[in-house]
Amino acid sequence: MNENDMAQALQEFVGAFEVVFRYDWDYTKAMIGDESDGANFIEPQLDDETEDWGARGALLEKYRKLMTVMKANSLEPKFPFPLEHLPSFKARVW
Repeated sequence: MNENDMAQALQEFVGAFEVVFRYDWDYTKAMIGDESDGANFIEPQLDDETEDWGARGALLEKYRKLMTVMKANSLEPKFPFPLEHLPSFKARVW
C-alpha cells in the first residue's frame, strides 16, 4: 500500500468518526448500548451493523479499512496509556 492508500483511509475514517461522534451525536447517544452481551462498539456482534444506524456501519467499515492499511504498513495503534490500566481490559487483539 502507498501513501495515497493511507491518506484515503485516514480521511474516510475521520469523516465517519466525525459523523458518529459529532454531527449525529443525538442519535449516537440513543443507539449506544444496542450491542449484544459480551460485545462492544467495534465488535457489536450484530447480523447487520448498519440496521437502524447506517453511520455506525460506515464508521466500522472505515475503521477496519484503516486497520488493514496500518497493518500493511507495519503500523500499530498508539494508545494514550497502557491498556492494562482499564478495569475491563482482557487481552490485546492487535
